[in-house]
Amino acid sequence: MKIYDEENLPFDDGDEDMSGYTVVDDNSIFKLFVPEPEEETIASPIPQNEQTVILSDPSVAKLHDGDELTLRFCGEDCGVFFGDKKVGGLRPAYVKKLKAERGGQNARVFYKAAVPPMARIVFGEGAPVPAEEPQA
Repeated sequence: MKIYDEENLPFDDGDEDMSGYTVVDDNSIFKLFVPEPEEETIASPIPQNEQTVILSDPSVAKLHDGDELTLRFCGEDCGVFFGDKKVGGLRPAYVKKLKAERGGQNARVFYKAAVPPMARIVFGEGAPVPAEEPQA
């Protein structure tokens, strides 16, 4: 048995003591493993034929998620109705954008139970959205 003090340690690379062993860095307790970042994923966009809009001045006490609503346009305003009861409206800026982008297309509207309450507009069937009136 050899005993060394710190000042007189032999200056060899220690091959004798570690013979038969290999160093694998992956299993080292001194190496910190940081998980590789996952590949970047792209969130799927809302389908082209669907939009979700926040209802202004909502009154949705007895509505359930998925109930079908109707849109009633009056100039720059658009009311959202369930039967004959008004459950909210769409903001004038959105109505203007809706008429400009989707005027003439058919649309069905469904209630989306969320906070704040929303309406999901699905284009392609239902009542037509009136086109934007040209500015004079």
